[in-house]
Amino acid sequence: MYMNEGSPTSWRKEAFALYEAGRYWDSIECCASHQDGAADPSVAVLIVTNYFALGEYDEAEVRLRDLITHAPDSSYYYSFLGKVLDAAGKEGGVAAYATAVQLDPENEEALRAYAAHFTGLEDHRAARPLLSALAPISKKEDDAVALMRNLIATGDGEGALEVHASLLGGEGAETEYIDALIIDGRCQEAAKAALAAYHSCHDAGFLRQHLAALAAYDRPAALHLFPTVLQKCPDDDLVLDYVLLLKSEHRYLEALEACKRLIEMKPDPIHQVVACELVAATGETDLAQQGYEDLIREEIAQGDDLETLSVIIEAYEGFLKKSRPLTTVPDCYLSVVSEDPNVVSLARTGWFYASFGEEKKGREWLYRAYRLDFLNGGTEYARFLAGEGDLRECEKVLLYVLTHVKKTGDLVRVAETVFEAEHGWQRMPRLVDGLITRFSAEVTTLSPEGLEVFARIYLCAAEGALEAGEYMRCKECALHGLDLTRAHTHEFFEVVSRCKEATVAERPVLPPEGAGAARATRDEEHDDLPDLGLDERETALVAFLKQHRESNEADLRKVLGTRRVSGVVNRLIKKASEAGVSLIEKQGMGEHGEIYVYTGK
Repeated sequence: MYMNEGSPTSWRKEAFALYEAGRYWDSIECCASHQDGAADPSVAVLIVTNYFALGEYDEAEVRLRDLITHAPDSSYYYSFLGKVLDAAGKEGGVAAYATAVQLDPENEEALRAYAAHFTGLEDHRAARPLLSALAPISKKEDDAVALMRNLIATGDGEGALEVHASLLGGEGAETEYIDALIIDGRCQEAAKAALAAYHSCHDAGFLRQHLAALAAYDRPAALHLFPTVLQKCPDDDLVLDYVLLLKSEHRYLEALEACKRLIEMKPDPIHQVVACELVAATGETDLAQQGYEDLIREEIAQGDDLETLSVIIEAYEGFLKKSRPLTTVPDCYLSVVSEDPNVVSLARTGWFYASFGEEKKGREWLYRAYRLDFLNGGTEYARFLAGEGDLRECEKVLLYVLTHVKKTGDLVRVAETVFEAEHGWQRMPRLVDGLITRFSAEVTTLSPEGLEVFARIYLCAAEGALEAGEYMRCKECALHGLDLTRAHTHEFFEVVSRCKEATVAERPVLPPEGAGAARATRDEEHDDLPDLGLDERETALVAFLKQHRESNEADLRKVLGTRRVSGVVNRLIKKASEAGVSLIEKQGMGEHGEIYVYTGK
């Protein structure tokens, strides 16, 4: 039960107390039963908070979006929306955090979540300014440690040590401090600090750091110490470090024995791949082949990790090419990899055939992958077609994929795959237009990397328009892309510069301030001309010819940003004729194409 009556302050306190007690539905009911709180944003936020705590994410999202319509400049609302969308597993959370940071660069929660997104993608340079802004504001140890990790990941050990000294007072964050010492080349200090840290807490992670630092300046000592350490602390990560160190020293038999112990401790497929590599390095080629094939069969049977399967098959292909005098895909590969109809096996078989110059067979296998899985197989098939120069079929496949992709993340993935190949995408206008249409519809939910991909699409469209002589469209696409990108601004400036060099006369693509008033003034000045219903290009043509009195087809192509000058002129002449006026006449062919003369007032 909760109190129905009382002062506004008392029932608000009651609603909050119910929330604090975990009685979320009672808190919602308490808020809803008091109409005097309906217009209070704090009450609305409390209701949303209750729904969020209940896991009613759809209701929380709807209510937050309603709050945002009334307060579009609220960084807090956008930050909360990002948290709700993330919890619901929906797209758009990162975009909400980005908006929150834009509205309030000191919003700690938004900065933290936005930086975590980039860190999760291992885009540490994008996360750097966010963490650099967050750590001094929040003064929290976790944020300072996150900044240290970021600097370490980008190789800035000195910067990480400065953060440790300035924001943490030289205390705590032992793991990051030791990593920073190693990155900064102070390996002896790192080894000493790691050993001291291990003796104080017996965390195997510090032993790993100690041995890594020791190996950096005294490999024989590290190799000698590893067996003793592993007897006392048989940690699987430590064993893997030992295996890789032995392998780097070409001590393959010892590495293989250690790797077998590792697999007994943790039978990870990647550990088994390392074992196969070591067996092959000892000269036991047949045994290594059997190991690869057994591992592939096991992964195919499980069928739940296609990414790992692809890694294993790729390693198997490398082994076969290195150990066998192959001229085509061998029967052993076909029986182990290709017989199972999963998209990874089909696609890898296609690429393997292509690596031997058998493009026809490669295409057949990749087409089968496409028919099985339009997204994963389709993008691989499109990459192959682009590499073969079959842009028409490539465009057709990707348009089909675009039509059926539902998630924004998959849309970004398709576009990234498209541009990885870099084979004349600007010569596939339907695909580029389709990408622009789809991305435009999703722009509010695009993550930062999604916006960069969208910008690259506009860059492609601008390049294609420039190549086709459509200068107005080139500028328009370049400006749209420039608005989206953060990392590649110089490329858009370069395209605009080339466009302006190729253009004879400038025509603006963006309406200037006061354009409406200026247009009204122009209309008053030209009341003697009937309204011909001219489009943008026809208006530009009339303005240019009125100023220059005479021009030719080549110059007008640059002015109008299209090669179809005759079509524009013919439409204009027809409209003028139907209105009973004369504006333009053709004066025959010249050196630079048809000559046009202005005949209006």
